[in-house]
Amino acid sequence: MEKRYAVAVLALATLLAGCTSDASQDEQMEYLRTMAQRGAELHAVEKSRPSGSPGDAEECSDSYENIYGGLNGHDAPHVGNYDLKVALVKEGRRLFMESCMSGTPSSAQGASREPRRQNS
Repeated sequence: MEKRYAVAVLALATLLAGCTSDASQDEQMEYLRTMAQRGAELHAVEKSRPSGSPGDAEECSDSYENIYGGLNGHDAPHVGNYDLKVALVKEGRRLFMESCMSGTPSSAQGASREPRRQNS
């Protein structure tokens, strides 16, 4: 009985460790590319609708909040550091917005895990 318990605890620990590990740089970049692609796809959907308004910043922002914000959350990969997580989500939102407004996926190649600094 104790051996079975130990195996179950070990399996659970392994599963939890796999679920909480930080996403690799490649996984984070894939998330950013996906967000850019989703923004461009939304632009195309709006363009195909008779009453759509592709490229409208307010509509792109509202769509982002409805899909990825609020109760729906977002699907950013796990990163252990809170500041890096915030920066990753903000960069994903920025890429989504740019792509939604332009209709072309913005490049995530230059994206950084460090928060962007704004000039005062």
